[in-house]
Amino acid sequence: MVANEIKELAKQTAEATLEIKNQIEGVQVSTSETVADIGAICEVITKVDETVGIIAAAVEEQSVTTQEIAGNISQASAGVQEVNANVAQSTEVTTTISRDIAEVSQASNEMTTSSSQVNISAEELARMAETINGMVGKFKV
Repeated sequence: MVANEIKELAKQTAEATLEIKNQIEGVQVSTSETVADIGAICEVITKVDETVGIIAAAVEEQSVTTQEIAGNISQASAGVQEVNANVAQSTEVTTTISRDIAEVSQASNEMTTSSSQVNISAEELARMAETINGMVGKFKV
């Protein structure tokens, strides 16, 4: 009976050893799959890192471009201000010229009026001279 028990224990030990062996193989397969999955995750992380680097470079490039655009806008604004100042100055000059033309026109009108008055006075002097000549002619010696 002891031999049967020993056989039974040996059989149970063999079965338990086989079960442990199968479990170890299962753990080894699972570990291999996990290592492969970790490798795939590492590849994805590397690709994400590369993409982040590309995005960061693009953001930097956009930042530089935005700064250049801001500088160009600032220069354009200064140019517009200069043009506005020139237009204002031209307006002042045009106003002064218009005022001067009005003054010349007024002076011309005054000269015309004065010339007419001189003509009237000259005609009157000519009549007086005739009258005086006529009076002087009566006193001839």
